[in-house]
Amino acid sequence: MKRLKSIVLLFLGLVLTIACDDNTGNLGNSITPENDKITTKISTYKAISKSVLNDSVLGKTDKVYLGRFTDPQTGSMFEADFMSQLNCVEGGNVFPPIDSIKGGIASRTELKLYYSSFFGDSTATMKLEVFELSEVLNEGQKHYTNVDPSLYYNEDAEPLVSMFFTPIDYTLDDDVLADDNHYANINIPLPDSIGTNIINLYEKHPEYFDNASNFIENICKGYYIKCSQGDGTVLYIDQVALCVYFDFLSSDSTYVTQFVGSQEVLQINRFTTDYTKNNDLLDNTKDYTYLKTPAGIITEVTLPIDEIAKDILERGDSINSSKIVFTRYNESYETNYAFGTPQTLLMVPKKAYSENGTDMINFFEKNKLTDNITSYHTTFDAKYNQYTFNNIARLITYCINERKAWELQNDGKDYEKEHPDWNKVVLIPVTTIKDSNNSIVNFRHDFSLNSTRLVGGTQPIEMTVISSSFN
Repeated sequence: MKRLKSIVLLFLGLVLTIACDDNTGNLGNSITPENDKITTKISTYKAISKSVLNDSVLGKTDKVYLGRFTDPQTGSMFEADFMSQLNCVEGGNVFPPIDSIKGGIASRTELKLYYSSFFGDSTATMKLEVFELSEVLNEGQKHYTNVDPSLYYNEDAEPLVSMFFTPIDYTLDDDVLADDNHYANINIPLPDSIGTNIINLYEKHPEYFDNASNFIENICKGYYIKCSQGDGTVLYIDQVALCVYFDFLSSDSTYVTQFVGSQEVLQINRFTTDYTKNNDLLDNTKDYTYLKTPAGIITEVTLPIDEIAKDILERGDSINSSKIVFTRYNESYETNYAFGTPQTLLMVPKKAYSENGTDMINFFEKNKLTDNITSYHTTFDAKYNQYTFNNIARLITYCINERKAWELQNDGKDYEKEHPDWNKVVLIPVTTIKDSNNSIVNFRHDFSLNSTRLVGGTQPIEMTVISSSFN
């Protein structure tokens, strides 16, 4: 009897196992009413792109740049120079008592440009010039890289210093250059009278050294440093420092006080490149477009939003996802110093959705982050040589809804005439700032010397859209 009971229980267990099979492949169809089945469809559309000039960008960066380099692809020379204020440590205790300083004077005064990297030829001979600023840089203003330095210094004045330099200082011993602790720098001797004047003002007006604002207003408004001769290298400068050296009466030792350019004061880059002289760069009869940084050329893309709306939305279907891929051409020109490839691209609308400026300007000025609605970012995939935006469906829907809302409020007006850029986005190379959790907290323009060509122009770019409908 027990054996029979065991057999019955075993049989029931097998039946339950079969009934509880976790294969749910047909589950959705089995519980969906026959008239409510979901049908998905993959459609392909064509986007059009072109190169557009972007001759200046918001100059927000933690580095300054100095040098000149001729683009081997275009023959256009890129030039970088900068203006920098100097910070004074809060509290004002920057010098010892003046009667303890030998002679009450500076024994040496220097301006140092510290850098950990540069682009170009390490042996290129360059000439720089240093000018003292005569006007205070406007703290509340948004400074772009087409800034006019002549507004802040006397361009008719002789430079404080003119000197030649190379990116690597070959006057130093090889063991010094090979030392991991060596911080490369351009050492610019300034007239000792500058340092002595600062020491004397510290004795007479210590309040001028209480903070950066007082120091800038009363002691030193800053310096403009430009490259006046040479070609072949651009320094990526991490820090600018005004160094005032002095000796103590009580010893033979030399001490130094530094006033450093930092994030607490203004450092403004100026970039110049005349890409308009090269017709190929902006010639949209080619099968490619360009991206050139730090300021130069970006790619504008016209999305087929009208076609998508008529093809999908007007028949009552929903857009589930939309993908667009930008493929990079490998460059064929020969050079010893090839530009890098932009690693991160931002996609934002070109259109102005408000009276406060275009999205591509507001994004940076207002320190926005990508929201995957009107702004997206992606990184370069070196394996496939592509930039892929996997799902911009919400951008398409947003543009369509904006148009509908405007047309309802402005009956009879031509939306496209009033908003010619409504269906256009731009691709902008950027760098990301991350916090300790590796989360992006800020986007900035890519200030490196980078360049790439993307498939586009006369060659349309495929854009796939997955839509769904209830049958």
